[in-house]
Amino acid sequence: MPDTEDFNAKLFTKLYSKIALALGVTSQNGAPNAGEIDKELVEIFEGRTPRRVALTYPGQNPEYLLAIYNPGQYIPSTMDPEKSVDDRYSLSVLLDVVPQFSWVFKQAAGTVSNNYRSILEYKEPPLVNLDPETKKKLDENIAIYDKYIDSYDEYLEKYLVAFDNYEAAKATWNNDPSKPVPTSLKMKLRKAEDDWIARGHKEAVESAVAVIATYEAMEPAAFWRKLEDRYRSGTQESSMSSEFQLVSYAPAYKDWFKDAGWTNFTFSQKDMDNQSRSETIGVAGNLDMTYGIFRIAGDGSYDKDTQYVKMDETELDFSCKLMRVSLDRRWMNPLLFWSRAWRWAPASPLYGTQFSSGGDIAGAQPPSGPMTVIPTAVILSKSLKIVGKFDNTITEKMNSEIRANASVGIGPFSIAGQFAMKDHSESHRGTIAANGIEAPDVQIIALICEVLPKCPNPDNTLPWPQ
Repeated sequence: MPDTEDFNAKLFTKLYSKIALALGVTSQNGAPNAGEIDKELVEIFEGRTPRRVALTYPGQNPEYLLAIYNPGQYIPSTMDPEKSVDDRYSLSVLLDVVPQFSWVFKQAAGTVSNNYRSILEYKEPPLVNLDPETKKKLDENIAIYDKYIDSYDEYLEKYLVAFDNYEAAKATWNNDPSKPVPTSLKMKLRKAEDDWIARGHKEAVESAVAVIATYEAMEPAAFWRKLEDRYRSGTQESSMSSEFQLVSYAPAYKDWFKDAGWTNFTFSQKDMDNQSRSETIGVAGNLDMTYGIFRIAGDGSYDKDTQYVKMDETELDFSCKLMRVSLDRRWMNPLLFWSRAWRWAPASPLYGTQFSSGGDIAGAQPPSGPMTVIPTAVILSKSLKIVGKFDNTITEKMNSEIRANASVGIGPFSIAGQFAMKDHSESHRGTIAANGIEAPDVQIIALICEVLPKCPNPDNTLPWPQ
C-alpha cells in the first residue's frame, strides 16, 4: 500500500520521534533493533539497564513529554545573567512557561511560578501533626538531604550527559544496524552512574526524599511557613521593578557557548525510512493538514503573520549538536504537585478545579487542565547543517524573507530569528542555499517535561476542616 502521508508532516514527526528517542524521553519500541537487548550494556551494568531519572521527585519514574518548538528560539551569547539582573529576568521569564499537553510546543495561559504561588495562597491543609519519634525521623532526613543535595545534583548532571550520549547513539543504531553504539559510551555511562552513587550520595538522597515526601506536609504550620519563606527568597526584581522568580540552570549559561557538554545528533534517510512514530504523537495532539516544514513570520514570536511553506519530497541529512540544560527553581518544592496533604480552600477562587486530571501516555490517556506538565529541562541545538536539494523557488522565497528581517524556521530549528526580551534584543541569520541549510547559533528547540499526576488529589482518610 503506498505511503499517502504528506512528506512535510512525515519528516517533522519522524525527526521529533528520533530526537525524543535520543534524549530518552520515549520508549525504544518499533525500530528495527528495538526488540534487541544491548547485551554488552547489560553485561557492563551487571545484569540490569540504566534508567532515565526524575528531576522533580528523585527516585521516581515518571512519564515525560518532549514539547518541541516549531521553530526554535534563538539565544544570544552576549548576556550576563550572573551580573545583570535584567538578563536574569529575561531568561527566567523565558523559562517560566507552562506548555500545553502537546508534542508541538504551545504555551498555556499560566506560568510555573504563578500556578505554584496560587497553591501557597489558596491551599487548605489537613488537621494533622507528627508524633515526636516521626518528627525526629523527618528532621534527620531533611538534614541528610540538605547535606548532600548539591553533590547529588552535580553528579546527576554528569550522568545525564553520559546517558544522552548513549541514547543518541542507540537511536541511530535502531535505524541503521551498521552503526553500533561504541563501547566507550557504555563504559562512560557506567562510570557516571558509579560516581553518582558514590560521590553524589544517590541512595541517601533518594531515601531522604521518600521520607520527606511522606511526612513533611504532616506538620502543616511549619511546612507551609517554610514554603512561603523559600518562595520569597527566590523572588528578584528587575531594574524596571518587575518581580520575577529566578530560574537557574545547569550547565550554566556561559557554558552553553563552549564546545564541551554537547551530544552529536544526526537524522538521515535511513532514519526517515525506519524511524517509528513516537507514542506521544496522537495522545498529545496531531499536526494540522496545512503544516509545511518551513515556517515564516513577520516577527520573532510566530504569534501573528505566520505561514507554513511545504516542500516536495527529497532526501535530507540533518546534523547538529544537542545539549540538555536542567532547570532549577530553588524557590519551589516540586513535591507539592504530588502531595496529597492539601486541597483548595472552600472559599478560594480555585475551589473545585484541578491543575491536572492526571494522564497516561502509554495508556493513550491525555490529561486535561491548565498545568498538566512541568518543564524540567530545555534542549539546546547548535551547529545545524542540513544537506540536500532544495527547490530554487523555496530558497529564493526563504532568502527574500530573511532579507526582509522575517523569522524563518525548518521543523524545530530556527534559521533566522530574534531574541527580544526586556531591553535585550538580538537577531541571528543562518544560510539557505540550493544544496543545504546552516544555522550555527545556539537555540532552544524543545522542553523536556514531567507529566504531573492528578493535582490536587487530597487524601480523604486525613482529617480535614469541616
